[in-house]
Amino acid sequence: MNRYREIVSIIARNGYVYIIEEIGLRHLVSTKERVLTDFREGNVKEYANRIRSLFEELGPTFIKIGQVLSIRSDFLPVEIIRELEKLQDHVPSVPVAEINESIRKELGKPVEEIFLQFNEKCVAAASIGQVHSAILKTGEHVMVKVQRPGIHKVVYTDLEILKDLAILLEKRYKLAKDYRLSAVVNELSKSIKKELDYLQEARNTETIQLQFNGHERIKVPTVYWDYTTSHILTVEAMPGVKITDRLIISLPMERKRKIADLLVESFVGQIFVEGFFHADPHPGNIRYDYVEDRLGLIDFGQVGSLTARMRYDATTLLIGLMREDTDTIVKALYRLADVPPTVNEKNFYDDIERIRKRYIHIPLGELNLGLAIQEVFASAQDHQIIINSELTMTAKTLITVEGIIKEIDPDINLLTLAKPYGEKLLFDRYNPANMGKRMLENAESFSDSLTNMPGKIEKLVNQSINGELTIVASLSEIKEILKKLDRVSNKISFSLSMIAFSIVLLAVVIGVTFGNASFPTGLPIIEVSIFIGFFMFLWILVSIFKSGLF
Repeated sequence: MNRYREIVSIIARNGYVYIIEEIGLRHLVSTKERVLTDFREGNVKEYANRIRSLFEELGPTFIKIGQVLSIRSDFLPVEIIRELEKLQDHVPSVPVAEINESIRKELGKPVEEIFLQFNEKCVAAASIGQVHSAILKTGEHVMVKVQRPGIHKVVYTDLEILKDLAILLEKRYKLAKDYRLSAVVNELSKSIKKELDYLQEARNTETIQLQFNGHERIKVPTVYWDYTTSHILTVEAMPGVKITDRLIISLPMERKRKIADLLVESFVGQIFVEGFFHADPHPGNIRYDYVEDRLGLIDFGQVGSLTARMRYDATTLLIGLMREDTDTIVKALYRLADVPPTVNEKNFYDDIERIRKRYIHIPLGELNLGLAIQEVFASAQDHQIIINSELTMTAKTLITVEGIIKEIDPDINLLTLAKPYGEKLLFDRYNPANMGKRMLENAESFSDSLTNMPGKIEKLVNQSINGELTIVASLSEIKEILKKLDRVSNKISFSLSMIAFSIVLLAVVIGVTFGNASFPTGLPIIEVSIFIGFFMFLWILVSIFKSGLF
């Protein structure tokens, strides 16, 4: 049956699902194969479009979930990712009277006492909040983001429902369980809840502002804390136009190259040097000021954070991609991902090697980094390797920046611009002083482990003496042991059944030789014994072979 199912899945996967349906074997095709088959039947865009429409119709929470999911190239097919990236908050603005009331409740004063001027028409209306331009009494031009009344309760209710649905799907579908759907939903919930807290966004803004403190050509808005709460965020207004504005695209090549180089500098610094970065760098969140020749970053609701160890491994992965080094790529992924014990390491290595060979003759200046990263992550997904969420966020950020650069000018390449920064990262990594520092840190860690070792050994010995020592075996190992025990017991049962049946046959021979015996009721003993023994023998055989463990 397993081979039967495999054959049917392969037939369906190659576009012959109509044959499977006509002969009534569609139930043998897994849920994942059915979804992939639907994609391959030519309805990819329609299917992905329906998912986007569904999210938009379900409202604010699901729109945000879709936007966050669009970074999970390790979790969803690329067609759905592209459609989710289009998700927009098509919602009507909240009446200004409600906005004014929210400001009064949060800041303790009416709008006219706080602002010299407050634009009643919003600049942007989103599912969670809307933005108004204003001027403070002290003369500063600001942007005021006000949370929609009642949105907090709506989002929290939806997230609780989603958690329940995730648990139900995991119980029903193996695919949902394999990809730890509940964990993904919990991760999404944390991300969205953070976006509901404008104080958190204000702290994010200030943290990244400190990274570029003193930089003349990269600016992050100042937060006005006196006019900021968990439901209202007031920041400095950023002059300029959207980074992909027509005016920028029409600039001379040299000017566009400088803008793209500035963009790469800002995000390479955030990700690989500081380890705290803007995780939603779509064109609307990046502005260019013609007058000051300056880049402005806004809207820090979504941010990514990498530890020093993760930055080291992420840099290693990037270096591996640039150098087309399979060993480096695989080792970096193993350190950054959750690799199940059942993964076939050789097959995974071979898959990464095949991806590397496809790019081997492409010059660095023509290599599409985003496509290469997506292929590596897709291969990891096929092997049920769970990529760290912070890494997927990092990859998505780089892919988005690469897309913006291509939109500014298709002839500009991210890797070409990033090469000097990559070389600097390499130099810093192999700088003797930095290497010595890492060796010292590792030595300290090893020293701590060595110091704690006697205590751990003593604890282990005491547990063993007291009978408290427990040995944990993985589920896959337990299953394999049970299968082997089943095979052994089935073979013993089969042997005993053969012996029993042989005894019955011997009884028949004896009965035929010495005459036919009967029960007191007149029923023939031998015939009844043969019938019962043969029935039991068949029943045991069917049970053993049906289990598939012989």
